[in-house]
This record gives sequence, structure tokens and C-alpha cells, in this order.
Amino acid sequence: MIRIAVLTAVAAIAFAAPASAAEVRVSLVGKSAAQIDADLTRAARTVCMRETYGESLIANAYGRCVRATLKTAQAKLAEAQSAD
Repeated sequence: MIRIAVLTAVAAIAFAAPASAAEVRVSLVGKSAAQIDADLTRAARTVCMRETYGESLIANAYGRCVRATLKTAQAKLAEAQSAD
């Protein structure tokens, strides 16, 4: 369970696909770990859909983007949690 202090410190997490300007903020306040994971996944898909639009191999680029974006967001979240 994520502690309240961490939620206060990380009320919103911003992340972007590698080398991209797209950004989505995900609120963490009052959410369970499962809800946060689902919201991060949804946000990564949104960012990557924007970033890969028009790519010649969109399915491959989109999949790589989602995985990389989720990995980055989860690392930032873990870092914020460990700082508490």
C-alpha cells in the first residue's frame, strides 16, 4: 500500500515517451496501487498514440513506446516512494 506521505509528495506524476514532448499527468491521490498502475498504462497509451501517429510501422513503434514510457513512469514512482 502506498503511504499518504508519498501520495502527498507525488500528487501528480508526469512522464513522456523517450525524446518526446508529449506529456500526461496522472493523479495518485487516494488511489490504490492497482488504480495507479491502470492509470499509468492508460496515460502511456495516450502519449504513445500521439507520438507514433504517422509512423510507417506504427504497431512496433507504439508497443516499444508504451513499454519504455511505463518503465520510466514506474521508475519515477519507485524513486519517489523510496525517498519517503
